[in-house]
Amino acid sequence: MNRVKIKLNVLESSREHFIFTHEENKMKESITIKDVARELGIHHVTVSRALRDTGSVKPETRELIKKTASELGYKPNRLAQDFRNKRSNVLAVVVPDLRPYFFAKFVSDFMEVAKEEGYSVMIFQTGEKPGVEKDIIDSLIGYRVAGVVASVTKDTVHESHFDVLRDESIPYVFFDRSPEEANASQVLVNNFQGAYDAVTAMIKSGKKRIAYISTHYRHQIFSDRLAGYKQALEDNNLPFHDSMVVEGGFFMKDGFAHAEKLMGLEEQPDGILAVRDEIGIGVIKYLKKAGFRVPEDVAVIGFDNDPMGVACEPELTTVQQSIPSMVSGSFELLLEQIKKNTLIIEKKVIEPKIIFRGSV
Repeated sequence: MNRVKIKLNVLESSREHFIFTHEENKMKESITIKDVARELGIHHVTVSRALRDTGSVKPETRELIKKTASELGYKPNRLAQDFRNKRSNVLAVVVPDLRPYFFAKFVSDFMEVAKEEGYSVMIFQTGEKPGVEKDIIDSLIGYRVAGVVASVTKDTVHESHFDVLRDESIPYVFFDRSPEEANASQVLVNNFQGAYDAVTAMIKSGKKRIAYISTHYRHQIFSDRLAGYKQALEDNNLPFHDSMVVEGGFFMKDGFAHAEKLMGLEEQPDGILAVRDEIGIGVIKYLKKAGFRVPEDVAVIGFDNDPMGVACEPELTTVQQSIPSMVSGSFELLLEQIKKNTLIIEKKVIEPKIIFRGSV
């Protein structure tokens, strides 16, 4: 009798699967979609679409795939197809990173809302890696999820790898971060307005040299915040200086380092807008250590309304992005598509709000 070795692989997306290999007298196994894809040197998703006559596949490619599948002896697994076509009561949430308060709070609140409607939730973290994100999305077909809400990585520009969900009639909604020109429902924050209002608030408090600490990430939400910062300066007849914008990491230590750099300028800022609250807290820590008064010498505003903002002294003024509104909006758009069994493309924009505390 052939001995079978079972090997357990743990992927970065926290999925687990088993690989079965025969060590002796390997017998020819049934031809799969991946075998056909390997023969043609194309992606297995393209083969799947062609064989099921779904998705966008060129006619000549579709015919070649069907011809090759026939020659290789491919037989569709009807039982597996029936199994996949049955939907569960499980929803998937895909986020870039569970460490930031914003994503952790969104996931927690979404799970509560879903539970009330009889759904369970699976959580996936991409680690800001597009390749991991793609692997996760591909895996969701096998999990037979009823729907997906996702916030894409900082480098995800196109939506194409989400097409596998569309091909399997699995609805999905983007929240907070969305690919450019997404062909799906979205729940987004007006990041331009949030930054604009924050800068305007500092100007009204008498500040005239306002700096901006951003990130090297190139996603639209960060460019929108930068645009809002610049527009507020322009509308208030204040000059924009490249030296007043610094980019780098995403955490408290980065805010500390960025503040040190800014306060070393010949023209020191008297106001600083941070792209995240955690960065803003780092800014306050540096300013206090260096002997600057907050907000008398330098005002500071962050983003996200992280609870840590009330633990520093002075408490951090912040741009609040309504997580409850984002959760309810995402769930409602997803649930509507699940119940109607149809694709719905709708965009909801949530307006931010300044929470004034002691740093302005």
